[in-house]
Amino acid sequence: MGEYRAIKTIKLDEVFQFCDHYDSEPLSLSSSALKVVTDFTRRQPQVIMKDVDVDHALYMMINGHVRSKLVIDHDDTFLGVITAKDLTGRKVLATAQKKSLGRADLTVEDMMTKRFELQAMPYRLVESAKIGDVVETLQDIGQQHVLLVDDKGALRGMISASDIARALHMPVNILEKARSFKSIFEIIHDREELDA
Repeated sequence: MGEYRAIKTIKLDEVFQFCDHYDSEPLSLSSSALKVVTDFTRRQPQVIMKDVDVDHALYMMINGHVRSKLVIDHDDTFLGVITAKDLTGRKVLATAQKKSLGRADLTVEDMMTKRFELQAMPYRLVESAKIGDVVETLQDIGQQHVLLVDDKGALRGMISASDIARALHMPVNILEKARSFKSIFEIIHDREELDA
């Protein structure tokens, strides 16, 4: 790291207030949805290879301060999405037991939400939508994030409930929707763990 240098810091003992002017207006549910889009034309998507083991994947997410990554194979083909929640708790143990594997043998591919299970929105519709419309969509589909596709059918971006919550400085609660009896059990069990 010889080409970089530490920037000199100063003490804050005589600093008591914020500057007088903010560059942007505060966001609200009525603000443009584009304000909370992670646009892959401007920022490279967070990706992870399908064969990374679950412990290493979780380590990468925690140290990268991200909650989800797009899963790809060695040809850069999009396969699905993995979240930090997918890599912890009951789902990992249940998958290990089902596949007769130890936790250390599980990979991202074993735990990810597959592409065909995900929902997406056309980017062109997001351009005229409000943040509140996106929150309503996330609640409707019962997912923490939604992918965006361009007119050519390529992944253009993503919007997550956590990004919206950070931007609005308020909680955004999205309740997962169960798609099977097993999903109902997992959702109830996860909520009981949160309440404990």
